Amino acid sequence: MSKIQSIFGVYADQLQVVINESLAMFAPTWYQNYFDWSPTQTQLNFVQVIGAARIEAAASIVDRSSSSPLRSRAMLAKYQGEIPAIKEKFSMTEQDYRDFLNIQALNFSNQDAQKQQLLNYLFGDIQKAGSAAHKRLDIMALQAVSTGKISLTVDWNPDGIILKDDLDLLMPGDNRKQAAFKWSDKADATPIDDITKLVSDARLLGHEFAKILISPSAFLNMAHCNQTITSLISFNALQKGASVATLDKVNEYLTANLFPQMEIVNQVVGIEKDGIIKSVRPFNDANITFVPAGKIGTIKNAYCMEELRPVSDVNYGSYNHALISKWQENDPWGEFTNVELNAFPAIDLIDRIYIMNVEF
Repeated sequence: MSKIQSIFGVYADQLQVVINESLAMFAPTWYQNYFDWSPTQTQLNFVQVIGAARIEAAASIVDRSSSSPLRSRAMLAKYQGEIPAIKEKFSMTEQDYRDFLNIQALNFSNQDAQKQQLLNYLFGDIQKAGSAAHKRLDIMALQAVSTGKISLTVDWNPDGIILKDDLDLLMPGDNRKQAAFKWSDKADATPIDDITKLVSDARLLGHEFAKILISPSAFLNMAHCNQTITSLISFNALQKGASVATLDKVNEYLTANLFPQMEIVNQVVGIEKDGIIKSVRPFNDANITFVPAGKIGTIKNAYCMEELRPVSDVNYGSYNHALISKWQENDPWGEFTNVELNAFPAIDLIDRIYIMNVEF
């Protein structure tokens, strides 16, 4: 079916201007805190090379006439794949448009009000489309950081690609740890000891952490553990029962003991299936993640085909690497807003990230 010019005419022609003037209205994302964008590629395949992180050995002191000792080189691991297409489309039906025309008619004498209503109506689907694409990146990034894998099961991607097995991001097996006792077992759990051991063992390998990423439920379990409360009481020299394990107090204790601070990850994302939106939390509640300072990965991305070969009579704009397009069809009548984002989060520092399961 052929595509024809959007019903929004000159305003659709200035789609990029409309987007640029409304950037603050798009939904905020979590992934940008820990991922940068890599240069955009033309091809859809990528190869991510991971250097096995290890402390470098000091050079040897040798006799001046001796040859240099031969050192080992860090092994390289790689995973490759096709950058997936993140797509979504919204339609305005004939009845939607008739309703819009009626609203415009009510303000016939007020052209400023008509213009603002038109821009609001135009931007509504653009905002939903642009935000939705980046929320999908949030899902993948949060899964990756909290599990070392990305899941594309029917629960996570109901109307798209379904994979039986998770996409493994090649986290070293030794970087996966388990708490001594479940943190939900407040009498026996030893979260302070668990953190101490993991951080101490990692330091022996030259790995330092800036933060511990943790879900609200995992933090509350930790806060209610007897060991946590007892440790805070001792640290603050308080009477028994006088300490409340708030996030601030726990972080104060961790900092004083040269441990990374905790950061609550509480992102909720909607996934639509059969017209019903279900709220999900992509960050795994059963795990806590130790991450180094700075960005930990990059968003691999590729140009959309319509960026390379635009379609006649389709209006285009972009929002943070996502291509947004608008057009009209006449049989049946409809106005469409589409988004496409070819992107995938790669954790470049996967060897320096540790995950501890606290609810095995």
